[in-house]
Amino acid sequence: MGACARSWFTSLWSQRCSAECGKGNRTRRAMCLTDHVTDLPLDSCDGERPPEVTLCDLGPCQKRLEWYTGPWGQCSAECGNGMQTRSVACLLQDDGHMEVVDQLKCSHLPQPISSQPCQLKPCGVQWYVTDWSSCSRSCSGGYRVREVRCLTDNIVPSDRCDPDSIPESREECNTEPCVAEINPSCRDQYHNCMVVVQARLCIYPYYRTACCASFCGRLTDQLPPAAVLWARAFDSQQPVWQTAV
Repeated sequence: MGACARSWFTSLWSQRCSAECGKGNRTRRAMCLTDHVTDLPLDSCDGERPPEVTLCDLGPCQKRLEWYTGPWGQCSAECGNGMQTRSVACLLQDDGHMEVVDQLKCSHLPQPISSQPCQLKPCGVQWYVTDWSSCSRSCSGGYRVREVRCLTDNIVPSDRCDPDSIPESREECNTEPCVAEINPSCRDQYHNCMVVVQARLCIYPYYRTACCASFCGRLTDQLPPAAVLWARAFDSQQPVWQTAV
């Protein structure tokens, strides 16, 4: 029956130019097919392959605004869920010259995202901790605590974490010694407040106020809590030593 006719078939040129201004390209597809028999590609056709790209020019870009996006940065987490960012800028194009302008000038255009979630690989089980609690004391040694848990990627409790690498759940804090804070306006109400201090009468609130400049509060901190509570319960608010003298 003779050789089958083979011909180049091309699609229509794309209607849009690849550039919104200036020089760009239009594209189409070219395929070698058997004429009127099958649409399966064949090895070759006679003649050169028709061009699949052609130039287009929509005129010079004059004061045209567009968004520019830089490459994505590294993921913030080595494993598990993280975030990565990229720079986004508003550009003004004017006949081949580009200038970065205020992003408000591009507000009428859809703005590209500048951050997105990322995950390089699953973390597996690992230790998670809460923030430290406040210190139990403001001075002279206290402690603070936090919760420590072993969790999977799906935030499910697990017992497969390395026990040798478990974070501390308790630590000392505010180890500096306590120093009595004296009000600058404080004045001893009695000339013999040192007798009050030596007699250990500073456990009474009355004497701590009357002899505040003699550091009554410092002595009180050295007494057992039970002695202070007993003194507060039986404090008569009267300078008993003064009546005795």
